Amino acid sequence: MDKFVFDDSLRLGITLIDEQHGRFIGYINDTWDALERGDSKEEFLHILNQLMDYVVEHFSDEEALMKEFDYPGLAEHRDKHSDTTDELFGFDMKLMGDDPEAARSFLNFLTDWLRNHINVVDRELAAYLKEKGCS
Repeated sequence: MDKFVFDDSLRLGITLIDEQHGRFIGYINDTWDALERGDSKEEFLHILNQLMDYVVEHFSDEEALMKEFDYPGLAEHRDKHSDTTDELFGFDMKLMGDDPEAARSFLNFLTDWLRNHINVVDRELAAYLKEKGCS
């Protein structure tokens, strides 16, 4: 798989969210690099745990922005975050094993999910936030 590039097509124009998406993509790429190098399971899990912690932080920050600017889709967006968090943590047991295909499957899921989330759900949020003067 090629590196996940955070290009202009994924930028939303909301500084905090764009910075966090870029950092999130960095964790995804670090994890792919660890897999490609054949790093130890411990190194892979260390990066992955950082990524997972960051997902929770990112969702929390997005939800705080939505609340601050009275985003009408807050409940639905929060539900999507909750569902995604549940899915991501559901991969834990598979990833604890020594099967590199489980890790690749997880990262493919995460990459596809993030692209879709940015381009659909977060793009709608960003348009609303920009209307309210957030940048």
